[in-house]
Parts: sequence; structure tokens; C-alpha cells
Amino acid sequence: MWPFTPSYPELLADDVDGKTYDYIIVGGGTSGCVLASRLSEDPSVSILVLEKGSVRDNFLSRIPLLSQNFRFPLLQSVSRLSEPIDGFHGRRARVWAAEGMGGASRVNAMLFTRGVPGGYNQWAEGFGLTDWSWDKVEPYFRKSENAYGRPGAGEYRGYSGPVENRPARLVVPSVGYTEKAAEAVGLPVVMDGNDPKASAQGIVNLDTAVNAKGQRVSSYGAWLSSRVANERRSHLSVCTRVVASKLIVGGGSSRVKGVQFRRVEDKTREPREFYVKARREVVIASGTLCSPQLLLLSGIGPREAIEPLGIPLVKEAPAVGRNLCDHVSVPICTEVPQKDTIHTIESPLVFIWNLLLYVLLGTGILAESSTARSIFVRSKTIDDETLVVKRRDENGEDTMDASSPRNVPNVEVMVIPLTGLIDMIPGQSLFTWYATVVQPFSRGTVELASKNPLHHPRMNHPLLRDTRDLKTMHKAVRFTMRLAEEFQAAYPHPAPLRFAPGMDLKVLDKLYSRENNITGVNIPELKPATAPVDKVGSAMSKKEAEKVKKGSKELSWRTATDDEIDMYIRRAAVSCFHVTSTCRMSLSPEDGVVDQRLKVHGFENLRVADASVFPMVTSAHTMAPTIMVAERCADFLKEDWSERKGQ
Repeated sequence: MWPFTPSYPELLADDVDGKTYDYIIVGGGTSGCVLASRLSEDPSVSILVLEKGSVRDNFLSRIPLLSQNFRFPLLQSVSRLSEPIDGFHGRRARVWAAEGMGGASRVNAMLFTRGVPGGYNQWAEGFGLTDWSWDKVEPYFRKSENAYGRPGAGEYRGYSGPVENRPARLVVPSVGYTEKAAEAVGLPVVMDGNDPKASAQGIVNLDTAVNAKGQRVSSYGAWLSSRVANERRSHLSVCTRVVASKLIVGGGSSRVKGVQFRRVEDKTREPREFYVKARREVVIASGTLCSPQLLLLSGIGPREAIEPLGIPLVKEAPAVGRNLCDHVSVPICTEVPQKDTIHTIESPLVFIWNLLLYVLLGTGILAESSTARSIFVRSKTIDDETLVVKRRDENGEDTMDASSPRNVPNVEVMVIPLTGLIDMIPGQSLFTWYATVVQPFSRGTVELASKNPLHHPRMNHPLLRDTRDLKTMHKAVRFTMRLAEEFQAAYPHPAPLRFAPGMDLKVLDKLYSRENNITGVNIPELKPATAPVDKVGSAMSKKEAEKVKKGSKELSWRTATDDEIDMYIRRAAVSCFHVTSTCRMSLSPEDGVVDQRLKVHGFENLRVADASVFPMVTSAHTMAPTIMVAERCADFLKEDWSERKGQ
């Protein structure tokens, strides 16, 4: 660790301009770091990574809990707003990510979840992607991980991979009572959600990418650290603070010759363009929003999305930027004593104590993710009257078999001992039940906003646009309120619902109007909040919060009407930042962008390898599946070029 190790060998645009590399990887995020590391294991090949952000590995970025705060300025986090969403009061979805080495794995909740085997069997059976069934992808999950926190778990876990992970610890006592709440509605306790033989439904003890020292394990830290980059600098080049502006395709050919790019700092009207050549292949790993953006800028995509901007059409590919998927969440909040939530570190003395614990021992609240437990359930198995989970469906089939596509959970309730609202509420310590639709039917799009690669692409977010998703969310919210009630029965302190259907919606509107004020779209019923748009903090005063608290009526899943649930959802639903599928895998170019070996249809040396290739979003947090895709892509490249050498 600095100052005893060499600084990271970041290169500038001038350092690589005009050079030729075997592989060019556009994007040094979650998947790009994996690809660069795996390919550079072979010293005979040359690799170039082009990354928009920097390394900036610092003390804050390694503290698990604090590095989840997207608003901290040193984390290279970036947010993108969607277009206004019809039916949701003109609201816009905000999607957070990071631009820097390691990408979203630098700022996410570090949840290392694979998803149930049935989800990948669904890819194989529902989309014809037989090379992506559970038995094909499972070895790559094991290859990537070191499950040091689960010694002796069995052959289904890996112990020699780069990503150290362990079960999340219960740093506040309130989380432990959620297991009793889940059991009360018929759900089992699943000790290891990454066990393929575990129940498809249950309350899951989550694994987190946190190492034995209590540090966040990002994709950058696991695969492309300073040590690795320096050891391989003879054949691995990492060029940061640059953005790809176009892929250069040979005239009339299906081969990408190289990548054109520019410096991020160059904001001039005619910025200088740099160029690097690819001897073998170009792999786009820029993420779900930016991978399709680069294809479109290069003239690869739907004709109607490209030609109006004056970009020459190189290859018509109708699915580029289509099929945007995302997990959508609605927070249901219970109030509990501050000491039983992460809000406890708002006390200066408690924070200082936990900071000392972290610095000296690598333990305490700061060494953990905000989310230690999640509840996964299939909405059709929830009884409409009692909201108890049935273990057999109407045909007598087992609803807990994790290998079956019919049992893939479509609802997750994340258990977060912290406010899940858009802002902190003065004087209230909230415990959030984050009701989430994780197998949505809704689809959105990503389009070009301009020809400038530094401009965010235009995102039409799919936020519960499909009525089937809205129906699932209705049931998920009522079920979540039932869980909160069972939690109240088991928990030794009062734990009333504070933010849930049936509450005073003016309170919710006031809280959320600041976000809409940022976008220039106001909720019709109320004026926008008066808080400055760049101020981090609540648009609600402490006095107002106390008034709300005293005037709250008792909220219950039994008394909440369908209309109250609907109105609450339309105000509180947010993106869960798990966007996928804008360059999805398919058997045909009409239905998707890449084939089963991640090659862009119609090209011989262009691939995409990130969450954009998922045929649909997984019933899991997307970090581990994205890493799995990158691991497979690296092997595809090695296999294909090994065969060519043999010929």
C-alpha cells in the first residue's frame, strides 16, 4: 500500500495515440477490469484499456459503508436522469453508477449474489441461449470468487478467485428480528443464497464483497490493482480520462480496425481526436447505458436513431439501445430506535468510535454493507387473503425448487436499517423494507442525445410501464407491509410504519419534489420544495418532521386500499440501479445485439461484455453476474484466438 508501492501506471491519450494493440477494451468498469486482467495473464498479447474516469483509490473508497454514499465527491459517482415518465407525475428515474476504474463496483452495496439457477435456465429455455444455462455459467461464478467467509461450504463455492467475499454481519440488532417476520409468513431462512440447492424463496443471508481487512473489494481492487498493473505494464496499458467517440470500421467490411477517442478534459468545439488500432478484437465494456451509446455513435444501430443526427449508417442493428431492463423499488419505512439502525453513526461520538474500530481492527458498522438480508419470493405463491407464502402451487408443484424457471423470484424485499427515502428525515431513524420487482416485463430504451460522446445518452426508463409489473408491485408492497407488521410483533420496541400507503401524500410529495425540481418537472399537486437544488439534505424541516410524526395514523396492510397503494407507488418508486439488456444476447440480430459468444451480430472482431448483454435482468444484484459475463468473454477470446493460431 502507498507509499511503499509504485503509483498506478495511468497513461495519457498522447502516450497511446497511433499504437496497435491485440485487444482494446473500451471501459475499465466492473467487467473491463476482469477482462483486462484475464487477458493480460498471457504476456505475449498486448491489451489497452480506455477508461473515462481515473483510478483515485483512496481511504474513503475502500470503506464499505461510506463508499456507498453516491454524493461524496471523491468517489467518481455519476447520476443520469431519464426522460419524464408517463403516469408517474412527470417524475424522472435517477440511475447512479461510477466513472472510474472498477465502475459501479466502487460505489454499490457490495452484494455478491448469483441469482437462483432457474434464472439462467430461463435464459436457456426462454431465449434459446443454451450456452448460458446454469451448468454453463456456474463454473465461472466459482472461478471469480474467494468465499473466505464460508469455509467448507462445498464445491459450489470458489476459494481461489480474486473477489473475496463473506456473509454480511448484523451490525445493528434490529435486522435479526426480520428472520422471525419472514418465518411468520411461511418463508425459510436461507443461510447461503449462493447455494444452488437452497430454497428459491426465503430470507437470505447475503454475501458481500468485503475482504478480511474490512475493505470494499471492487473489480478494480480484485483484478487490476496497482500491483497487477505494474507487474504487467510491459503488455498491459491503462489509459484514463478519455472517452471513446467512434469505432473505426473498414469500408464495407465486418471488421473493426480501431477506436477513436478524445480527452475528457477537452471541451473545445473541435476536440482533438486520437486513434488506436486493434490487431485482434475490440471489446466494449462501457455499461448498460454507454455501450449502446458507443455503437450508435459508430453508426451501428437502428437507422432511425442514427441518420437524423448526421451519423453515417455502418450497420443496421435494430436492437441496439432497446430492451432496457431495471429493478424498481418502493421503500416502506418503519421507525425504530436510533441505536438499532445505521442512523446511530449520526451521533459524533458513535461515528468516532466506529471510525476507530475500522482503522484499528477493520470492524464495526463502517466495515459493512447497508444490506445484510434480503427476502426473495414469487408473487404468485403469496396467498391473496393472508399474504402467507404457499410451498405448493395450484398444480401441487414445489415452489421452492431453485432450479426451475417457474420458481424464479420476481420480488425482492431488501432489509436496510436506514432510510430508503430520497432524503434523510430530521429526528427520525428509519428502518426500510425495499419492495422490489426483479423480473420486470417493462422495457425502455437508450438513445443518443447528441453526437458528443461526453453527453449522457437519452434514457427512457421502463419504470413499471407494463401493467403486469404494476400489479406485481401492488402485491409486493402489501406483502412488505405484512412483513413490517410481523416485525413489530417480534421486535422488543415500538416500530410503527411511517412511510407506507395510507400516509399523508402531501408529506411524500414535499419530500420528493426536490428531486423533481432538479429535473425541472414539478409534481402537479404541490409547489416544488424551496431547498436549493444542489444542497444535500432534507427538503423537510425538523419541525415539519415532528408534526408528521405526531399526526401519523396507524398504517396497515389490512386497511390500505388499492388506490392508496397505487398512489404511493407512483410517488415513491425508484430505480434500483440494476439497468441491463440494451445490447442483449440473442440468436438473431433482429431480437438482440450479440450472439452467445458475445460477438456483435455481423462483426467478426467486435464484442460487448457487461450487463447490457443480459437477455433480461437477473433476480439478483448485478455485480456477480456481470463479472461472470466478463470471465466467460475472456475465455471466449482466448479459445477463439488459440484456435486461429493452431490453424
